[in-house]
Amino acid sequence: MPATTTTLGPAAARVTALFEELFGDIDRVRGRLEALFGSGPVDAAAVLAVVEADARRLLDRGTALGAGFVAGRDALSDHTLYLAWWQGDDQQLLGESEAPASGAPFDYTRREWFRVPEETGRRHVTGPYVDYVCTDEYVVTCTAPVLANGRMVGVVGADVLVETLEGILLDPLDEVGATLVGEHGRTIVSADHRLAAGTILDVGAARERVDCADLPLSVVVLADGQG
Repeated sequence: MPATTTTLGPAAARVTALFEELFGDIDRVRGRLEALFGSGPVDAAAVLAVVEADARRLLDRGTALGAGFVAGRDALSDHTLYLAWWQGDDQQLLGESEAPASGAPFDYTRREWFRVPEETGRRHVTGPYVDYVCTDEYVVTCTAPVLANGRMVGVVGADVLVETLEGILLDPLDEVGATLVGEHGRTIVSADHRLAAGTILDVGAARERVDCADLPLSVVVLADGQG
């Protein structure tokens, strides 16, 4: 039986619940950081003191692989760019921003996960993409802007492995033969084994589609001949 908007609803609701839980954790840290930056000049040590415990708690839950705060250019008094970001099983702090293998500063402000929240003032979901800076893994990154004194001073976010998302979301998607796609139609998780993560789909031509609240995510069922 072809999937309908009604039958796609539970799968879309499961996706929405997962990402809303992540953004709930992100927003709690964001509120504390906005209060910190609103009170005067901020250095890296002050940011670490505010972010570390919550970032580690988020990682302890096992969904996210990395989490923390990424500072905007010159937002900190003692660093031009800085990653108050913990990642991996050992929850290692990244700290200084360097390009892989070069030791040169890495300008992450051009990346979608930073640039879109800066341009829109809204939360964003980027990916999936290969995170060559942090993990060398296929990830999805959730970020939300930290705003103070009329500008974005950085983003709070979390990385989630596509493999982790597959483990959580594949069953509800498989029940209706659906695919989870990001904002640009890029496949994140699919019930169709032919659609690898990262495959770009023409979402406008899909037979059925349900958006996941106001997140840049949709659950779709492809039209005959797509895929």
